[in-house]
Amino acid sequence: MTAGGGRCLLAVALAAAWISGAAAAASSSAEQADGRQKSVKCMPCSRPYIGDAYLDNTLTGQLAQRRDLVEMSDSGELCKGLAEDVKVPVLSKLRRQLVGEGSHRRLVYSMDFGACDGAMVNFLDGYDAHLVIFEKLPDGVFADPFELQHFVERKVFVDVAVFGDTNLELPTALSNRSSVEIHFDLRLIISTDCNLEIDLPLHARYPPLDASGYATVEFGNPDLFLQYRKKEIHSDSCLWVIKNLKAAPLEKAAWRIPCGDEAHIGFVSSITFLSALVCSMSIVLAALIF
Repeated sequence: MTAGGGRCLLAVALAAAWISGAAAAASSSAEQADGRQKSVKCMPCSRPYIGDAYLDNTLTGQLAQRRDLVEMSDSGELCKGLAEDVKVPVLSKLRRQLVGEGSHRRLVYSMDFGACDGAMVNFLDGYDAHLVIFEKLPDGVFADPFELQHFVERKVFVDVAVFGDTNLELPTALSNRSSVEIHFDLRLIISTDCNLEIDLPLHARYPPLDASGYATVEFGNPDLFLQYRKKEIHSDSCLWVIKNLKAAPLEKAAWRIPCGDEAHIGFVSSITFLSALVCSMSIVLAALIF
């Protein structure tokens, strides 16, 4: 009886272990499938920018609360059969640094992709592919949409868009945040050994007064996507496949912007008033004399 009972207990334990392992494998498979579903989405080609579908800036010009840039309720149906068994470029390294001095600087992205082998060339031969950078700018920093359009005209970028506050004259205290979406032709990585360097020119607004003489702004992580579609397809069935490249977190880039000291308001105002008064009197005297 004791031996028989031991065998029964052993059989029950083995069955429980097998069931537990099967459940864990099923759960892991579900998580992987869910992860693939979340990292690959689709949108119609009639939408030129990814940000159009996810940011609402029609009322005040201020960016609405950020949502997941690859989350669309209808994209699951749109994407069926489009993103399967396609070997796409893989981002292996991303670096970013703020370059320049003063109130006009450049945010420089350096990216390395997987080796440019035959599979990469075949992919780019069969698909139109763009690297999409979505950079959320901090308060006090803006991108000039007119300046960025010159990059498009010179074919440095395929396309570019600025979302949010595009009033370039407002100081920080009166302005809202903005974001920039850059589309870059991925075919160029073939001629650069899969290494890319992209410059985004930025400008600082007039910051609020501060006794320290500087206002510091920090840049968070950008969103990077691979956007591709098959070549030679009908316009009515044209869909962009959007794959989140899921870049590793970057060190925050900090920008110290010079600002005025509130303690100097009285002195500066007095000098400004006296200068204006002297100039006005000079004009009046010149008019009377001549």
